[in-house]
Amino acid sequence: MPESVQIIISVIIVVLVYILTLMATGWWTKRVSLRIIKELESKGAVNASTAISLPYAKSKLFNLGYRDYRPKALEALVMHGVVCKTFNDQYYLDKEKISEHQKMAVK
Repeated sequence: MPESVQIIISVIIVVLVYILTLMATGWWTKRVSLRIIKELESKGAVNASTAISLPYAKSKLFNLGYRDYRPKALEALVMHGVVCKTFNDQYYLDKEKISEHQKMAVK
């Protein structure tokens, strides 16, 4: 096999591995986001007066073990407005946004 074909095949493999890694990270972040929503629902954090603090809201600088996707997933939920943050770093669900996102997912 010529060397140029080997280089092209290896570049294609690297690109495919990169794409699969991005897809897996997105899939895992989605699963973690759904778990955060379920946790907030089960604890009854549905408005500012019932907001709760989450121990994983801040990411650690030095973390041993597996990567923790919860801080990034929580940040994404806050950015999309599904989860709201109070001034004293407590979190609660915005039920209107959740129903809005569910309606969009059905379409």
